[in-house]
Amino acid sequence: MNLRKQLIFWITSSVILVLLFSKSLGGFLFSFYFVSFLLPVILGTNWVFNYFLVPKYLVQSKRGRFALYFSYLLIVSVYLEMLVMVLAFVILADYRIENLGTIASDIYLLTVILYLIVFANGFIEIMVQFQEKSKSLEEAVKEQVLSKKQFLPIKVDRKNVNVPLNDVTHIESLSDYVKIHTKKDQYITKLRISKLEDALPKKFVRVHRSFIVNTDQISSFNREEIAVAGELLPIGRKYKDRVMNYLKIN
Repeated sequence: MNLRKQLIFWITSSVILVLLFSKSLGGFLFSFYFVSFLLPVILGTNWVFNYFLVPKYLVQSKRGRFALYFSYLLIVSVYLEMLVMVLAFVILADYRIENLGTIASDIYLLTVILYLIVFANGFIEIMVQFQEKSKSLEEAVKEQVLSKKQFLPIKVDRKNVNVPLNDVTHIESLSDYVKIHTKKDQYITKLRISKLEDALPKKFVRVHRSFIVNTDQISSFNREEIAVAGELLPIGRKYKDRVMNYLKIN
């Protein structure tokens, strides 16, 4: 998960815990303090479980070591929860165990709550990674199909024309029309450049809101402009980082 999603998850989890403990601890303020004591234990346990044990042992099918280290983690997390309970007993409960309520004073229930949050975070992490891999696979399949295209079918003056993609140097936006520049000719067709961008192979890169270039036809470039087919085309601020990354890699 990215940082924004992680923040949303942990803020939501903290709010739920405060609401859960508020009745047991006799108010939202004491509940907030108790969750503040408990949250570092949950975060630490989550990091060790989801970002160390699972990828290093479970994913690599080292189930014996995973079970062993998970049992160690369980013991340590329970011990830390007991320290949280002692801290709450002294600071929040005024040395009276009944002031902790039924939930905050039940180590087994606290452990269940802790690991439910940890497992929920791990499940969400897996789902996010699955979606990202599915998206990457779809993009790879799409690029494989597009890379096999040899012609760009367009309509010019009510005639169907197949423009060889290898001959295209760059494409220029003319509002609702585009001008397709090739090594020998130019074609104007009614089509928006944003729609055309999605139908082209990866070697065609959008460098400006008005231009797409065939990177095979670039003779030189810098961070401000690109030379292609004897023309200097500007690189838009919005596209600069993406264009530079692509051209440096390729």
